[in-house]
Amino acid sequence: MILLLPIGLLLLAALLISILDRYNRKFGTGWLIASAASIITWLTYFFMRLRLPTVLNVLSWEGSTLNLIGQFSFLLDYDNWPYALSLITITLAVVLTDAARTRYDSTPLSWAASLAISALGLLALQSGTSLTLMVTWVIVDLIELLYLLRLEDVNRFYTSIVFSYGIRTASVLMLFLASIQAWQINMSFSLTEIPDKAGILFLLSAGLRLGVLPLNLPFLQEPNLRRGAGNIIRLAPVISSLSLLARLPANLMTGNLLGWMPLFQGLLAIAALYAAFRWFSASDEIEGRPFWIITWSSLAAACVLNGAPAASLAWGITLILPGSLLFLYNPRIQRMNFLLYFGLLGLVGLPFTPLASGWLGLAANGVTGWTILFTLAHAVMVLGYLKRILQPSGEVGALESWARLVYPLGLIINIQAIIAMGLIGWPGSLTLGTWWLGLISNILVITAVIIVWRLGISPPYIHLPASSRLTKVFDWLIPRLEPIFRMEWLYKILWWIKDFLGTILNAISSILESEGGILWTILLMVLLISILAGLGAN
Repeated sequence: MILLLPIGLLLLAALLISILDRYNRKFGTGWLIASAASIITWLTYFFMRLRLPTVLNVLSWEGSTLNLIGQFSFLLDYDNWPYALSLITITLAVVLTDAARTRYDSTPLSWAASLAISALGLLALQSGTSLTLMVTWVIVDLIELLYLLRLEDVNRFYTSIVFSYGIRTASVLMLFLASIQAWQINMSFSLTEIPDKAGILFLLSAGLRLGVLPLNLPFLQEPNLRRGAGNIIRLAPVISSLSLLARLPANLMTGNLLGWMPLFQGLLAIAALYAAFRWFSASDEIEGRPFWIITWSSLAAACVLNGAPAASLAWGITLILPGSLLFLYNPRIQRMNFLLYFGLLGLVGLPFTPLASGWLGLAANGVTGWTILFTLAHAVMVLGYLKRILQPSGEVGALESWARLVYPLGLIINIQAIIAMGLIGWPGSLTLGTWWLGLISNILVITAVIIVWRLGISPPYIHLPASSRLTKVFDWLIPRLEPIFRMEWLYKILWWIKDFLGTILNAISSILESEGGILWTILLMVLLISILAGLGAN
């Protein structure tokens, strides 16, 4: 029952804040409730680190015919505890840093939304069976859809919102197909015992939600989801998918699937490199957030393909914690800029840092050309992070005294979680790792910084001259590549098929409703009877 207590606390706090906001708009009371609920939940997950693994069977019908449709259970172990702690950490960080954003997008309803979405995310990533995961994914997707449709600029992003939900629905259907195949092999399988033959379908299901298999970017320009609750909405579904990657079998690519390995590796490498360079060239961290998610998710999926799913944890944590440290740092204050450098602890991948074990996954099958490409993507991501750190900051003197205290505290809690992950995150998190891969990546970063410095280019204005030939090539190429990577061509085809089928159905309906409709109905009945009679004779 302890697995559901923190989730229930977050949902109860979200409900209380919503009620208080409806009848008595006091920011202070709502913020205190959100802070207290987040802190208690955060401490609870640290306590549960001592009780791993913990299983809670909600509905179980073993031995009956209902076992055919699976079971409902929740599980917290070393594969998902790091993600659970990371999710509640960024939720607490959102609430604390929102104290400095009351003039922007920080409201009691946004705190309630953050707590509710975080609770549902915890429910999803703690799913012990595929049936539980399917149900929680559907609920999370519906909540996100309803939230997005209530935004002020919904008309501008309506098509992207619909297709994003369509991709999420496709991932649920893929999870259902994967579960059917797994049930055929083992009727009582759980997510800790996914059969090898069904593993590829589970990977595709997670890949669809992460946007990496196949690459899809429905939100290159996001609706009004900036800081705060927007960060939770973007990361909570990603976290539940990353936790599934860590549970996939090591012998995923066996038999006939080995021939498909280069294709999958190539798709992930293209996704990682494209998103890494787009992250580097983005005007700010929020514009680059979709590409940040794609790159690290691609590296996590590559570890699974290489037979080292546990190594995907390192890349997943890198996506969540250092990224959130950057995404939540607003407003920017010059004297607090040094805190962002602590985010590099979770990025550089040097020995005994949280990302050190991630290199083991990329080199699990030996060093290949794909490994080099993934290493290059990592170097570009670190460069992009440095570029964001060096962006100009402005002093903010209008913060209240209490906000000046809790705002940096929200960032420090994120940093503490990064350090904790390196020390006690999961078995093998504190390791030397494949240290020379991390060294190569950091040498590339240092070399790029030296070249930029020698050329006299001042950060963050690191770009090619507008008159250069390479800039003109990029200006021509990128607008033509984006529709492909956003899968707009697929959306247009699906939309055309829908319109075409609708036209046919409308034509048939018009015919049947016309004056001669009764004759057409009789004719169709005669034809149907004739066909059935012919089949019966055979």
